Amino acid sequence: MTHALETKSSNGKFKNEKQMKDFNLLKQRIEKDFFQHPVIVNNPYTKWFKQGIANPEQVKDLILQFSVFSNHFIVVQCKRMVYASTIEGEEAARAILLNECGVGMNVKTGSVEGQKFTTPNAHLNWLRKMADTLNIPSNVIGRWETGTESTHKFLNGLDKTYGSLDGVIGAGASFAIETWAAFGIGETPEKESNNFWDELVVGLETYNAKHRVPKNLPSVPTGFFKYHFETEAGHGVSVWKELEETFAQPGFDEEKYIKSGKIALDSIYTFWLGLDETRKKL
Repeated sequence: MTHALETKSSNGKFKNEKQMKDFNLLKQRIEKDFFQHPVIVNNPYTKWFKQGIANPEQVKDLILQFSVFSNHFIVVQCKRMVYASTIEGEEAARAILLNECGVGMNVKTGSVEGQKFTTPNAHLNWLRKMADTLNIPSNVIGRWETGTESTHKFLNGLDKTYGSLDGVIGAGASFAIETWAAFGIGETPEKESNNFWDELVVGLETYNAKHRVPKNLPSVPTGFFKYHFETEAGHGVSVWKELEETFAQPGFDEEKYIKSGKIALDSIYTFWLGLDETRKKL
């Protein structure tokens, strides 16, 4: 399970019983401050989109803003890799970066070792395929100027936390982001159905059934969202391992770690709230 709280160290990194106790107290804070965040438990946009009532312009807006997020996330992810304060954090960040750029990933482990690179598998190209079915010009996909104010605020927030020079700040944001994306995966069907990736897939499949299939139009591909749903569990496993490594580092600052994660989640929430406001106008 991605977010289940453990009662002991999985790799024996704790020096004594007090350190293990402190680590378990940290995980309780994470349960309260991260896993109860509204972007995880009550995302208004994805709850709406899941109903399958989006119109073509609303679907276009989702793809456009996601393309800006996906393309510029690569820059932030590179910073996360370079500034990581642990080997585990660096390796996990490198795997995510390479996967975003087109290298395959073992969905169970999050590893890219021995996997093939193909240009069509670059995540931005998957979004281009989605855009093509809706006649969205390719020259606007992923461009900064395509992003809304909310999307820009989201990316700037990630840059300050996830891409921070301070390894503890980066680790806190990384943990929050990856556990948000993987939340519920591998647990009960009900919890999985509330994962935002699954909500987007369900909504897009219903959109295709309503707006594309009856008109003999090609369905908007759902592979981008389905793939992320499948791979996020591997990412989540990596950041739990990194949490132990980061906690065991001399000078670990718990308050800084928690604050960074909350800021990162707030930034993500800004992105979805922006989409929710825009869709009401389309």
